[in-house]
Amino acid sequence: MSVEDLPLRVKVKGQPVGFLSREAGSYLFNYEPEAESEQFVSLTMPVRRRSYEHPELHPVFEMHLPEGYLLAVIKRHFAKLTSTDSLGLLRLLSPGIKGRIEYGDTQPSTEKLSLNDLLYPESPQLFDELVERFALRTALSGVQPKVLAEIENKATLQLEGYIVKTWGDDYPQLALNEYYCMQVLQIAGVEVPEFYLSDDDRLFIMKRFDLNEQAQVLGFEDLCVLQGKQRDDKYSGSYEQLAKTIKLFVSPQFKASALEQLFKMLVLNNRLQNGDAHLKNFGVLYQDQQSIRLAPAFDVVSTTAYIREDVSALTLMGSRKWWGKKHLLRFGVQVCDLSASQAEKLYSECEQALQQVGKSIQKQLDNEGQPDKRKLLAHLAGLML
Repeated sequence: MSVEDLPLRVKVKGQPVGFLSREAGSYLFNYEPEAESEQFVSLTMPVRRRSYEHPELHPVFEMHLPEGYLLAVIKRHFAKLTSTDSLGLLRLLSPGIKGRIEYGDTQPSTEKLSLNDLLYPESPQLFDELVERFALRTALSGVQPKVLAEIENKATLQLEGYIVKTWGDDYPQLALNEYYCMQVLQIAGVEVPEFYLSDDDRLFIMKRFDLNEQAQVLGFEDLCVLQGKQRDDKYSGSYEQLAKTIKLFVSPQFKASALEQLFKMLVLNNRLQNGDAHLKNFGVLYQDQQSIRLAPAFDVVSTTAYIREDVSALTLMGSRKWWGKKHLLRFGVQVCDLSASQAEKLYSECEQALQQVGKSIQKQLDNEGQPDKRKLLAHLAGLML
């Protein structure tokens, strides 16, 4: 039996809990007989003795596979050496997957760089260099170029995971786009990860949010996993279904705040015209099954800056159009269980954040001479003001 045919060990919080394998065209996951109930690999896959059989890689494991740019890089480098199907990719990336779920015999990384290296890059090719160093330690979905880098926090002498993203000619100033959009959400009171923009505007840097203040790894599952969908189905469904899934999985004590946050996220995704707010860009975080909450907002950009006629990623009220205040307030009341006054208040907080950031962008626009940056800033200011 070749290495490619061997089952892949799956661990939860460092403890072996089961094996992932492929047999007769199906993917199988089997828990160890000793696995305990709290060692579930997914909220949708409780511990049981019977196999979990799936025609494709189970969504919770597929969540760890790269897409787009990183997938192309990895396949280009390794297609001749090993299988790059779903299980082959997972096996190849497994040493670098660090989180609540890990695979095989993971080894701690010794390579690191400082946050200042990213904020003040000396080389315009820094991102390409990061890909060469960290690509096989990256398990990030999404199509825009991004890589997970290990950063040395000099204050605590710990290594922390940061997601580093850049842009190419097809999407000029994408890092700046995301930085301003995330600023709006942060000012509006939506929970977001710690994030930065490099001084040359080439890199958007975001801290991993699946680590708490005690450096404990939290569970994260996106909405594709919770809805039992493959990543290719991330644009299928509606925000009403998304809200229903959140109500189903989020713990009772966090449900009201999760729905408030979801409402704000939907308002701002519409106002900023983010056509990439699909199922994989929403998720839940948890320490255990009694502490499930909505994950912070991430990957928010104005896609109409590049695709002028872009539409919403999922349907809302049966349409992918950009909705205005009246219909968004209705969504807040009917779907997010808000009172009319609550929805109005939360919407107003979103408007104030848009105005604040929009005015800041307008001031920068008045002094900006770079054409592609001026174009982006004008687009964002037009949406916000």
